[in-house]
Amino acid sequence: MVDTWGALEALLEQFAAAGEPVEAISAAFDEAVAEFVQKLQRFDAIRLIEVARLAFLPFAPEGAMPVTPDAGAAHVELLALIALASQQDEAAAGGLDHDAVEEQEMSHFISEAQEQIVALLHLAQLRSFATVDRTNKLALMSLLIQGAEVWIRNPSYPEMVEATNLALLDGDPLVRTALNAELGFDATDALAVLDACHHLQQVNMNGRMEAMATAAESAMASTRDGEPDPELTERARSGFVSLFEPSADEATVAIADVAAHTGITEERVRAVVGRFSLALGTTTPAEAIDKFTAGNNPLRMRPLIASDGARIMLPHPALSVVAVRENLEEHLKTSSAWNTYAKHRGDLLESRTRAALGRVLPGAHYRDAFEYFVPANDAEEKTADPAKYTKRVEGDHLVVLDDVAIIVEDKAVALSALSRGGKTTRIRTDLTGIITKAAEQAGRMRDGIERDGGLRIGGEGWVDFSHIREIHTVTVSLDDLSTVMTATAELVRAGLLSLDSIPWTVSLHDLELITELVARPAEFLLYLRRRRNPDVTVMFNAPDELDLFLYFFEAGLWVEPDPARVRTAFPFMPEPTTAELRRYRAQEPVFLSSRTDALDQWYYTKNRAGDGQEAAPKPAMTVPPVAPLIDELQSRNVTGWLSIGATLLSGATTTQHQFSRNGDDLLNSPSPGGNGRRLTVPATGSVDPAEGWLLVWATRPAGKDPLSEEKSLRDYLRTKKHQLGIPRGVVFLYDEPTRDLVGAYYDGHIGPLDAVLTASLKSLRAASDFQNRLHPNAKRSPRGTRRAPRASATRK
Repeated sequence: MVDTWGALEALLEQFAAAGEPVEAISAAFDEAVAEFVQKLQRFDAIRLIEVARLAFLPFAPEGAMPVTPDAGAAHVELLALIALASQQDEAAAGGLDHDAVEEQEMSHFISEAQEQIVALLHLAQLRSFATVDRTNKLALMSLLIQGAEVWIRNPSYPEMVEATNLALLDGDPLVRTALNAELGFDATDALAVLDACHHLQQVNMNGRMEAMATAAESAMASTRDGEPDPELTERARSGFVSLFEPSADEATVAIADVAAHTGITEERVRAVVGRFSLALGTTTPAEAIDKFTAGNNPLRMRPLIASDGARIMLPHPALSVVAVRENLEEHLKTSSAWNTYAKHRGDLLESRTRAALGRVLPGAHYRDAFEYFVPANDAEEKTADPAKYTKRVEGDHLVVLDDVAIIVEDKAVALSALSRGGKTTRIRTDLTGIITKAAEQAGRMRDGIERDGGLRIGGEGWVDFSHIREIHTVTVSLDDLSTVMTATAELVRAGLLSLDSIPWTVSLHDLELITELVARPAEFLLYLRRRRNPDVTVMFNAPDELDLFLYFFEAGLWVEPDPARVRTAFPFMPEPTTAELRRYRAQEPVFLSSRTDALDQWYYTKNRAGDGQEAAPKPAMTVPPVAPLIDELQSRNVTGWLSIGATLLSGATTTQHQFSRNGDDLLNSPSPGGNGRRLTVPATGSVDPAEGWLLVWATRPAGKDPLSEEKSLRDYLRTKKHQLGIPRGVVFLYDEPTRDLVGAYYDGHIGPLDAVLTASLKSLRAASDFQNRLHPNAKRSPRGTRRAPRASATRK
């Protein structure tokens, strides 16, 4: 990444001085293409692609995970496209004599080619940057999408995508029957053929390697009087050349062999090959590069290369699962089975989303694929009477757990090929359908709950949600649009999302992984709070959702709020200090590089453990000091346990340690007068007063009536919340004789107090007695610019 930006910066400086920079860049690009093609045309395309595969792609022993920082897949693909397009030009011009190529000449060319391919990519990207319409709010989004198409393969783990694709395309009998009838094969066949092609290519390569090793050993064993047998020596040399510069037959796989390996009839294999073979037509090398760098990669849906009527090769397997789904969906759009497939696709997404949420929100009330009523016009909205609303709309998921509601909208549609190619008008259309529409639908349900205090749901009637104090909106996409989904600030800037209504937009596969990584539900809710914070969307940029989530595990994904706005939200707090203002202003946006190495190791070993192999440890949040209290609240099913747990977890590590000691500190210092002790802590690290919390630790002396003590503490909590203007709070009550936690009392009451509690307000200490603000920030940032917050407390 650093090298790429450094190279682009150097190119910018080189062309900036030109009178017409765009023309200069184009001329340099054309010259580089012509020079590269002239060198490349000497070689047989199939053989050259195999040499490039061996040089550019990572290899590892079977069962091991290859790790490389190089973008080898993109380099192999682009070289293949240029070589095949050049071969077409060469054939039209009468051809060249490939037999004249000397041994190791291709290897020497490939050793220098990667640098030239990178230079071509940089020039093409620079030309895109230079010609972009800076007034178009989607310009950067277009470049992000194009860049992802060029460099990223499989943003989700291929095994996950493969399972999903087979469930989609072959999971519905009618759809599978249509594929077989109309194409002569189904998704399972297609994937098996592509996998078999890759496997047999690896077998061929391993066979060449073993033959070379055997020949070399024989040559060394034949040494007599210091000289090896000339014939065996020549065989060893030939084996070495064949390993790295094989013939076209050695580099490809026979269709008959694929049929034998898979057990699929040769007729069906040929049908798959015909559907998935690359066809460049009259594309020139320059046009191939232009299309590739614009995000229009023809190998994306047709990754097979046919050398003749009976032999094929696969440049690499990373595109196989993507190609199967997108290629077959392209056909289904023209089929009578499309409507059946579209419904099945939506149903599968809804069921998988529901299952993922169930892992992290146990005990919640779920409503899935339901209908409810909203105002049909302004007149109905002004009545604010849900019984008179006449517009029936659909909701995908509404999850309610005590005072928390999570609204989820599923979107099974995908980015079109035009969007991936950078067409901004189509990008707006596609993203509106995927993200904007989902955000509007989720926001509509949220508005109904906040406006009316409930929803009129089809089949249920009026459902009261007036107790809800926290609502989160989530959009789940079947497609992996990591580059788009993590660029929330750009979506807002482009008008695709509203700043006051930012859903967490996540792919199904990332959601499933995240819910598998989460150790306790409170972690998930805290991530939702942080991830949807508008400041977080500006402060943190990452190429992948999992990078953001793992950074949340690592450092909290915390952004220091504006101290002046916090003071406005909670007027009882003192004026911001100079240090607080300086710390807030010192924050700078951070680009998060990949953090998934440990996740990759865990994922690739978790299902392979056994026979002496251990699974790598699963990435996890460091066990927080408040974990025992959070887990105790959940096990007791205390009202508000989820939101209370997330609030406790939101504190900095030092604050959490203090939280975990508060009960013991009070128990160790009982009141001499025989009364209980009390410690009150307002959590006010937000610019939104609705996010404030009041945390109270209290003790109950021996001989005190449990019911009267509970009532007294509940009354105190409610009045103190009212005095401070904080909507939610909890009391943790410990018994002095046993030192046990005997109660946790949640209060989410808002609005006026009754007469008795109103009268008791005057007995409370003044709100201005709180001198310090509690920031619910997680671990210290690695930038080292934040200090742990101080907790404010009062004894009354």
